[in-house]
Amino acid sequence: MKKLLTLGIAGALAVAVLPVAAAAQDDAQPSSAPVQRILTLTRPAAVAAPYAAARAAVADQQEQLRAAARTAGIELTVDHRHSRLLNALSVTVPAAQAHRLAGLPGVGSVSTPVTYRPPDRPAPVPAAVLAKAIADESRSPARSGDAPSGRETVTTTDLTGVPQAHRAGFTGEGVTVGILDSGIAYDHAAFGDGTFPSARVTGGYDFADDDADPYDESSGPSFGHGTHVAGIIAGDDTHIEGVAPDARLRSYRVFGKERPAEEGLLIAALERAVGDGVDVINMSLGSTGGVRASGILAKAVDAAVAAGVSVTVSVGNGFAGPFNTATPAISRQAIAVGSTYNSRYPYLALKLNDGQETPLPYEDFGRTPPLSSTAHHPVAVGEASCAPLPEGSLAGKAVLFKAVNTAGCRPMDLLRVYEKAGAVAGLYYQDFGDPDTIAGQPCCGTAGIPAVSLSFNSARRLLAAENPTVTGGAYAGLDLDDAHAGLMDDGSSWGPGNELEFKPDVAAPGGYILSALPPSYGSYGVLSGTSMAAPHVAGAAALLLQRDRALSPARVRSVLQTTATPLGLTGDPGRGLEPVAHQGAGRVDVMAALRAVDGDQPYATTPELALGDLEGRAVAARVSVRNPGREAVTYKVAHRGAVSATPPYTHDWEAHDATATVTGLPRTVTVPARSSRTVPLRVEQPDGVPDGTLLGGWITLTPVAQGDVVGVPYLAMSGDYDGVTAINPSFTRVNVNIDNPSLRPAYFDFGKNEPQTLDLGNESTADDTVQVMVSHQFPLLRRMRLQVLDARGRTVATPYDERWVTRNAGAGTGMDFHAWDGTLANGSPAPEGTYRLRLVFDKALGDKDHAAPTETWTSPEATLLR
Repeated sequence: MKKLLTLGIAGALAVAVLPVAAAAQDDAQPSSAPVQRILTLTRPAAVAAPYAAARAAVADQQEQLRAAARTAGIELTVDHRHSRLLNALSVTVPAAQAHRLAGLPGVGSVSTPVTYRPPDRPAPVPAAVLAKAIADESRSPARSGDAPSGRETVTTTDLTGVPQAHRAGFTGEGVTVGILDSGIAYDHAAFGDGTFPSARVTGGYDFADDDADPYDESSGPSFGHGTHVAGIIAGDDTHIEGVAPDARLRSYRVFGKERPAEEGLLIAALERAVGDGVDVINMSLGSTGGVRASGILAKAVDAAVAAGVSVTVSVGNGFAGPFNTATPAISRQAIAVGSTYNSRYPYLALKLNDGQETPLPYEDFGRTPPLSSTAHHPVAVGEASCAPLPEGSLAGKAVLFKAVNTAGCRPMDLLRVYEKAGAVAGLYYQDFGDPDTIAGQPCCGTAGIPAVSLSFNSARRLLAAENPTVTGGAYAGLDLDDAHAGLMDDGSSWGPGNELEFKPDVAAPGGYILSALPPSYGSYGVLSGTSMAAPHVAGAAALLLQRDRALSPARVRSVLQTTATPLGLTGDPGRGLEPVAHQGAGRVDVMAALRAVDGDQPYATTPELALGDLEGRAVAARVSVRNPGREAVTYKVAHRGAVSATPPYTHDWEAHDATATVTGLPRTVTVPARSSRTVPLRVEQPDGVPDGTLLGGWITLTPVAQGDVVGVPYLAMSGDYDGVTAINPSFTRVNVNIDNPSLRPAYFDFGKNEPQTLDLGNESTADDTVQVMVSHQFPLLRRMRLQVLDARGRTVATPYDERWVTRNAGAGTGMDFHAWDGTLANGSPAPEGTYRLRLVFDKALGDKDHAAPTETWTSPEATLLR
């Protein structure tokens, strides 16, 4: 089952190319080099009525700023004007002038925009294969009677009650969903008649290429991703059915070939979507660098929600343990969505002429052309050597080859050798590990022929067959066991937010989802990740809005959270519930959410509790319940604790069975008709858990009479946030012969923390700098510095000084190198002598109540010679 633990991290989320801090970035470039900045202005955005007057006032202030820039001699080019959600300008200026922007009249803040790297392309699935999958699902005895049909379960699954909602008449009719992504292939049968605009895809804009046609183009870097997302939300044809198949779509293309998806462009797309009157926006994209809820894009999302639009955002595919929520999912008002495993993983498969009926399941590389459903190839066994082969020696063959670890001859190098010898396909496997696990992605690069990964047992069948021939167009399925089916995907990013915000909000199926692709790319494909989970929830929001158009975005999010299903611990559900920091409120339950907004049903007005670091105290909180009905409702009140998560904040986090103690709860609470009541409680940390342990659970309200359970999740931290070490302990657990941090010479990156010599007097340049290697795990540093201390302990240089730095530890082995070249703070050469390098970590939310808010590390001596 190891493969199942990694399926969800196949990067479907757009990640970010992070900017270096503004000053450092500008210093590293020629003074005339252009840099981008976003300027927020002091006048409020034009969100309040009357809109026209407010927008005119905003435009006037922006023009005044441009005039002031001209007067000051600042060469400012406006890339985007923002007025509806933010009063801001996205601009380009020469690097040497960027520091002057903050002094212009009316400027409230200056930020360096993050550029979001495009998400991965999906792997195509032939329509014939998909049809067989649907047929197999429909014939299953479990699908009889009132159970969902095969078309519904093979696409959006039946884990969240979506098929039952369709049968009840909820299909998203009358609701419009805007999608910020790579565009939509509106000529796909799942989206209407192929015209644009149409009744299904009613409009949009291509911000990436700056034109009016937001088609998901093959030349784009994320070709197919937006179409796949759109299919999950509202696809509807003979093969797939989305969560809200009757919803209207609008496409805002932000990933293309002409313009990068930087924050100014994304804000412009958000403003356009809100102005176009969409009801829901989906953003399957994110960045994990410098993440704060006060970031510029997160604030724009908050403003969109304040304008009446529900915004669903993928939380990220971090595979890196706690504190890894992406932005803009960190937005206080967004619905941040984590990913669960599917209940069944469909695989493309190959038929083999060995007399057995069972096909050979495979996974597409995604970095080579797709394998055709009509493929029919004899199989040859490849040599494990990158030496050239005779031309034509593999003509027409599919080559079976395995993992190699030879320097200079990696698996993809082998495939390119086979391609030159005439091979038409590659069949890759690994002869170690679980023999039923399909091999992971091989290294490195691409090839011009299709290539797929097989399990070792499939490779054994090929090796044992006489004159083996493989044929495409088959299908194989894998039912997940109860330890994984429908539970949290290990690859789904964790909360809480870096400043202890409650994140993620909910979870939904995102692992291995079949959906639409552009017709030129095979029409159907598979992707995994939170990019697939977020549109599932966007579709669910559309169903709720069909039920009640008056629902506010806050009510939509609250209902989805308080009716969600808490999930058991992935891999060991009998042990307890998955940490709240990973699953949020739980997996959405669409039918329960629809019932909750039906007429006069009581509901919790407190959707979540973010209690912060407890610092040994008992923290008081309240849960409020509103009853709009005509009769009083009585609830039984209880607490369900989840498994706790102790540091480190990497993929090596540790589960702890101790849960928070919740006291002060009444046994029951009666909410009179057309009234509200509050349930008081006090939360205390358990004994014996380290500082920084993430605690969580649910306050449950179960009706004494019939009705659905209302669950309000809470999230807290034991001890003092400042007490969590900045240094990542996972690094040395994995790399036992390397110290972290460590003082190292420039010419050798890894090793022990030892004294070094910086020799600027010899002819060699290999020892002209010394560097500190560091892997740090504290979620958010208010400031991080590398200082140089002289023999008297005085700070004489600060070669690295950044603010709002997120952890670089990643899954556990991430690191950075920070160097000193013998220069003093004033730019003059440092004299000969002994120095030490000191890392200073100033922790976000730091206070002096308990643990110190600043942590330092000092290196051994660095001797400077000249």
